[in-house]
Amino acid sequence: MKVGEQISTELGYRDVREWIDRVESFGELKRISGANWQTEIGAICEINVHRLPSYALLFDKVPGYPDGFRVLVCTTNTPRRLALTLNLAATTTSELVAGLRHGRVAGWQAESAKFAPEYMADGPVFEVVQEGAQVDLESFPAPIWHDKDGGRYIGTGDAVITVDPDTGWSNAGAYRCMITGKNQLSLWMATTNRHGRLHINKYHQRGEPGPVVVTLGQDPLLSPVLAGMAMHEGVSELNVAGVIRGAPLRVVRGPVTGLPIPADAEIAVEGWVREGVVCEEGPHGEAPGYYAGGQHMVPAIEVAAIYHRRDPILVGAPPAKPPHDFSYSMAVLYSALTHDALEGAGLPGVSQVWFPEEGTGRLLQIVAIKQRYFGHSKQAGLLCSQVQPAAYLGRMTVVVDDDIDPTNLSEVIWAIITRADPKRDYTILEQCWGSPIDPLKQLYPPGTLYAGRVIIDACRPYEHLDTFPPVAASSPELLSEVWAKWGHLFEKDKEA
Repeated sequence: MKVGEQISTELGYRDVREWIDRVESFGELKRISGANWQTEIGAICEINVHRLPSYALLFDKVPGYPDGFRVLVCTTNTPRRLALTLNLAATTTSELVAGLRHGRVAGWQAESAKFAPEYMADGPVFEVVQEGAQVDLESFPAPIWHDKDGGRYIGTGDAVITVDPDTGWSNAGAYRCMITGKNQLSLWMATTNRHGRLHINKYHQRGEPGPVVVTLGQDPLLSPVLAGMAMHEGVSELNVAGVIRGAPLRVVRGPVTGLPIPADAEIAVEGWVREGVVCEEGPHGEAPGYYAGGQHMVPAIEVAAIYHRRDPILVGAPPAKPPHDFSYSMAVLYSALTHDALEGAGLPGVSQVWFPEEGTGRLLQIVAIKQRYFGHSKQAGLLCSQVQPAAYLGRMTVVVDDDIDPTNLSEVIWAIITRADPKRDYTILEQCWGSPIDPLKQLYPPGTLYAGRVIIDACRPYEHLDTFPPVAASSPELLSEVWAKWGHLFEKDKEA
């Protein structure tokens, strides 16, 4: 099967509205009417992500807003919804990770040049237009996601679209945006190497304002999924979306900036980032689960126009104490990318890689290996801590034998406690790649983003494999045989 081919035509969809229909058809959508944007929408979202099953939530009839103005959250935090979004034939986490492995993401990027967006003369996003004095970002029911948030974060599941003025390369990044005025958004990009920031800086170096488009409601494939990933320099998320869908993304040209706007977006704004024009942003509950970023001055987007469909849908993806809105999709994607990176580095014997949601989908990585030689497990930990998909915002890398399931934290903790000697098997690394949202950033050397990491070798000592005590458990074969005969004793009473 070629990379650009659709994998699951049965579950294909055209826009976020058809995505909602598909999700509702397999029972993973809940419609909620009348929730308050100030206190209730964010809290309901938080309750939802901590429960199983976790649903996609569509809020309507938000008090104070016209009927039809809706908010969609929790788009990709189950296997079936993420598979739908990525156009993969999968129903479980293991199938998803397997489907994303063996260079699939790299293949999408390699194919992306063949899937440049298709420009249309018009599109649904232009059904309603606000220009000039009409511009009012507060006309949308952007929630207060967490009690201590510094404002209304209308851009959490957004895509900030910029273009390199020299090459025409477009980027879509999930950079958070807070409403700071009826026609102004804050723009927080975390680190200086973000592609969108590089594009804007190039305009400023020319003495020009940086043109920006922000979609605030769109196909979840574009955001939070692709816009939240780290693509190679020169690769456009707009093109990659076309690869995954098997057809170029439909776009329209922004009347103000000339930038591409997804034609089927629910809400989009156009504007400018002017050099030296800043606004106060934060605090905001972040992916590690803390208000670590605080308040600071960030670039401001001067909004010149707003476009939206009739009955628009605002897409949110608020981070928080995990699990949160997009921690599952992060865990799946980074697990697959890191497994491929380890094999690409030549590391043999890797059976599974998993980034648990409990570890924020980044801070904790677990690698299971079949040990082959002295130093193999230490090598696996060192490599995993530093390959590109896993290097940013890491804290702990755990290596276990292949009899341990990395997705089962109970087994992982057992392996750490019984197979890892603290003096021999714990390795501390300094000056690794940290982050401004790290809750321990106050321990970083002043003026740096250097973070520490620990590698825990929780494998049986290689030199004692033959003499290490056997596990006190029945063999899988015996358990399977006994379950086939006696499993009915443990089945739920069907009449209950």
